[in-house]
Amino acid sequence: MRSLRLRLVAGAVVGILLALTLAGFVLVGLFEAHVRDRYQKELDDHLLQLVALLALDPTGKSHLTQDLPDPAFRRPFSGHYWQVRQGDRDLLRSRSLWDNTLALPPTPPPAGQLRATQLTGPRQQRLLVIERLIELPAAAQRPLRVAVAGETAVIDEAKRGFARVVVLSLASLGVLLAAASWLQIGAGLAPLRTLRHRLEDMRTGRSARVDGDYPVEVIGLVDDLNRLIDTQAREVERARINAAKLGHGLKTPLAVLAAEARSLRASGGASAAESIETEIDAMNAHVARALAAARAVGRRPAVGAKVDAMQVLDRLVSVMKRLPGGEHLAWTVSGSGALDRVPVHQRDLEELAGNLLDNARKWARTTISVAMARDGETLVLTVDDDGPSIPADRIEDVLARGIRLDRSVPGSGVGLAIVRDLADLHDGGLTLSQSPAGGLRAQVRLSLSAPAATRHASPA
Repeated sequence: MRSLRLRLVAGAVVGILLALTLAGFVLVGLFEAHVRDRYQKELDDHLLQLVALLALDPTGKSHLTQDLPDPAFRRPFSGHYWQVRQGDRDLLRSRSLWDNTLALPPTPPPAGQLRATQLTGPRQQRLLVIERLIELPAAAQRPLRVAVAGETAVIDEAKRGFARVVVLSLASLGVLLAAASWLQIGAGLAPLRTLRHRLEDMRTGRSARVDGDYPVEVIGLVDDLNRLIDTQAREVERARINAAKLGHGLKTPLAVLAAEARSLRASGGASAAESIETEIDAMNAHVARALAAARAVGRRPAVGAKVDAMQVLDRLVSVMKRLPGGEHLAWTVSGSGALDRVPVHQRDLEELAGNLLDNARKWARTTISVAMARDGETLVLTVDDDGPSIPADRIEDVLARGIRLDRSVPGSGVGLAIVRDLADLHDGGLTLSQSPAGGLRAQVRLSLSAPAATRHASPA
């Protein structure tokens, strides 16, 4: 279970179920004890009535001066019975017993004390029996053992009815408590949702840091995140500066080697010069890609910044028209969608579009068509030219290593590879294919949402 909210709710529900189950058993047990005490008190009242109605006739025999008021003792097998015994002899019994007797325990209760027991009745039902030893005045005989019994089914039925009410009540209470737990846990996790939104704001450029008012349990995490963001920004900037220094430091030795290669070629060493120039081109390509990656990695848009993509594209096309070969080409530029406020870093867009346009300028014969479109959270830039294109079996080589297919065309041969690297950093990609104009179609897609490497699941 990966959801923190579901995990907490599950724990709360388990605790609620255990607590309500225990409470249910306790309530039913207390109710049963209360009903049993009341029932026993009722039987004791009948016993006292029976004792009050006992008398001796002139011959010394025990009898009742009148029947007990409760008619249940006169209805056969009603579940209410009484019996008077002296020693081992049954002297009197209720009409409800008919021809049966109560199988009382062989040992009578202690004198002056009430004893409650359970036994089986004449219809095999369970009976609660209370009995006392009494002595009638003027009776020179052994004490009388008086017993009154009632069915325990009354207790069981009351217990079942109460249990049904308890189950329904506690089930309703459990649902309410579970819903309250869901809401309470949701309120407790609200700061984490706020933190997630602040991180999203920071990634999309709406905020430079994780800000907001957080409880003490979360503020430490927020402070650590801000320190981590600052540390990472410093390390990325330091790495970018070091990469730039390294790239610029290599330019002079490479320029010297290129001059030596030209001198070698002029002196008749064309083969050796060709090998040296090939290695120089490869090193220049690596340096160019490393510098482009160093400029892009860790870059975040300025807070609240939105780029007018068409304005950037028009400016780049204007620059390309002034470069060698560009002034003789027919340029067509079009745009569709909301391009006036695109959430992408301007330098990234300039580098992506600039490399694509520059590559098309070098190879196009007469026309270049440029189209930019925005589809929701995706920005698509398509550049078509009518040049010689790239053979399908050489596309991956060009993108992977920056190979120059024609040395007569100036450049390092790394522009398209840089475009693909930058597109990958923006969770997008570069596609090369045959253009309808007969040359190369280069299409780059950029994701305008958070980069894939920074996406994560919601905590709640």
